[in-house]
Amino acid sequence: MISNARRMEPDRRQRRAAPAARMLRNAAVWLALALLRWQELAQQRRRLLALDDRMLKDIGITRAEAMREGTRPFWDAPGLDGTRWP
Repeated sequence: MISNARRMEPDRRQRRAAPAARMLRNAAVWLALALLRWQELAQQRRRLLALDDRMLKDIGITRAEAMREGTRPFWDAPGLDGTRWP
């Protein structure tokens, strides 16, 4: 006859594996969302650099401000410097 301890052993392994699998899945989701956000930021910054002076004036920023924001690397996302990340 198999003892209760032996019958429960595979269940313990599954319970231990579940948090690890959940952490891996969460990391994969975070990475996918980060990649999408970085792609979006890069595209927005390219579009900002393409605006002419009249359009920049309409949104209330100078060419220098547009250059400063538009040339930031994609991984330099708002929110990392204390500002809100939308």
